[in-house]
Amino acid sequence: MSTAIAQPRRPSTASARSRDGLEHDPGTPTAAQPIGSRDWIVEAICGGIIICCLIGAGFLLKSIGRQRTDLQLVMAVEGTQGMPPHVALATAALGTFRGLATDVLWIRADELQAKGQYFEAQTLAEWITSLQPHFVNVWGFQAINMAYNISVMAEEPLDRWGWVSRGIEMLRSKGIPLNPNAPKLYEELGWILMDKVGGDRDREHWFLKQRLVSDMQEVLGDKNYGRSAVEVVQAFERVANALDTLEELVAAHPEIQPVLDTIRNLGAQPNEDLLRMLGLVVMVNASGDAAVMTGRGVPEGTNKPLVGTLQNTPELGTPCFELLIPHLQKRVLLDRYRMDPKKMVALMEKYGPMDWRHPSAQGIYWMEEGYAKSLESRNREGRNELLVIRRRLNMIAELMRTGRINYDAVSDRIDLLPDPRFIPAYEAALTEAIATIQSEAGVTTQYWGRAEVDDLMKGWERFLNEATIMAYVYGDEPKANECFQKLVKLAQEQGMGDQPIYRESLQTFVTLRLGEVMKLDLNNTRQFVDGMLNRALVDGLAQGRMDVFNRFLRMAYKVYDKKYSVSDPTKIRVQKQVDIGSFPELVDASFELMMKQGKSPTLMRARIWAWAPDELKLRAWPKLKDSLAEQATAAGLDPARAFPMPKGYVEEKPKTDEPTGS
Repeated sequence: MSTAIAQPRRPSTASARSRDGLEHDPGTPTAAQPIGSRDWIVEAICGGIIICCLIGAGFLLKSIGRQRTDLQLVMAVEGTQGMPPHVALATAALGTFRGLATDVLWIRADELQAKGQYFEAQTLAEWITSLQPHFVNVWGFQAINMAYNISVMAEEPLDRWGWVSRGIEMLRSKGIPLNPNAPKLYEELGWILMDKVGGDRDREHWFLKQRLVSDMQEVLGDKNYGRSAVEVVQAFERVANALDTLEELVAAHPEIQPVLDTIRNLGAQPNEDLLRMLGLVVMVNASGDAAVMTGRGVPEGTNKPLVGTLQNTPELGTPCFELLIPHLQKRVLLDRYRMDPKKMVALMEKYGPMDWRHPSAQGIYWMEEGYAKSLESRNREGRNELLVIRRRLNMIAELMRTGRINYDAVSDRIDLLPDPRFIPAYEAALTEAIATIQSEAGVTTQYWGRAEVDDLMKGWERFLNEATIMAYVYGDEPKANECFQKLVKLAQEQGMGDQPIYRESLQTFVTLRLGEVMKLDLNNTRQFVDGMLNRALVDGLAQGRMDVFNRFLRMAYKVYDKKYSVSDPTKIRVQKQVDIGSFPELVDASFELMMKQGKSPTLMRARIWAWAPDELKLRAWPKLKDSLAEQATAAGLDPARAFPMPKGYVEEKPKTDEPTGS
């Protein structure tokens, strides 16, 4: 009996395939695949990731919201309150598309600028700042662009000033009021005033200074001329302490009401226009060049009946100038220039008798405002506070070099003269800066960590050199000696105290340094003496400063005497063939050369002539009278008014042949 062996039955194709569609060895057992369970695990993991992301986003949302608020990128409905209507309308209308629109307009503005279409570019700039009123970088970029890039394309000085003033006004009256907590805008406004207007890189920088000085002098007048530092501050305190409104002024001083009635009855209003008109009248009447040119008079466009009434009626003129004018000055400073008179007084008490016509004085005001905002900022590490401190010190140093302004409205002449009264201000500001650097809070430098004291010491050494010279030349010899001793001590600390220049006297130090500044060869006595005498005429007589004139003469004589031993005949004198003549002869020669062939304007020579000592004019008159008459006539001046014959001069009568007797 045979036994049959059963063969395993091949499964069908369908049974040999698993649910995933792949063939498996039917002899190999497979584990059960719980399909539904696997899908649930994947979904759970993904859901957990999503929940974690949402939680993380929730935490980040608060931080992002704070940053948006700090950067003023949030534009809620209430955020448009107080904005100009066109700004609020553009902001609300475009919503989230404002950023895209700004990018497009910015690209187009650059194209228009490259093509020289400046007005169209300016229009687009206004649109950009309307669309992004709280985007600080846009305001700064456009203001700098107008003041620096666009302005230099203008050939006419007045057009150039127009673009610079637009850049200033954009920040002062628009950008900063809309972004009052943005330090960057204050600093850039201060920089434009300090560098563009106050610096000398622009070929029309003197014209820019003239316009700034003239504009501010119409409002404030000249509160510095002939006044001590204390008197300058006291004069400005009248403006800071003036009442804020006309109603308050009338209530406190009833005598001002007839003045207001008179002003209105004669066709004017108590506003900025009246203030500027009266300011211009005062400027013209105070003009020294007017006396040389045409004589003083009333400027064109003046309300003569009103001016005459105020001048000839003390009961109206006195309250007008003592009460109404300070009030109007305060209002114009607040409303037009956005400058707080009380803060201005505080800066004057801190730094010295600042002349608010000076670009560096205004620059300091805005830099200080920006620095205060920077200290309040949550992102101090992103600020370069050391740069602000350096600029502050540089502007104080500039006030020491050029802080005394002499402006003549008739000839539009401006002279910026040294003012050693700002030497203590620099030292005080430096001491304060060092204390701040060494404090726990420190001073940030944005990319280079915290500032160090050494960052300021090079500037201190440079300042002491200049301060010693300025104080000596402009009559403050004790202050000059004080600065010189500090400079000597600093040189000793640096291991340079044995250099001859620090071992000589103060006068020798000043003489040597002046020679270096003026690029004069001290060994060339004739050149050095002539250079000093020219400075005596330009910085001394042309400015009505006899003390400065005499100091330059003394320095010139010191070098001359050292070479020729005039004061000590026992010393060996140089050989006769290199003798350059007596010192009075050198003075006469330099004076005659300046008056006859110098490059200075005729009006400057007229001022030099007016202040020159009589004995100097008497000696020079016979040689100069014809040349001076020709110069005056060519400049459209009356020779007798511009260069009058010196007192005591007697014209030689021409000799005539006497008849002979028979």
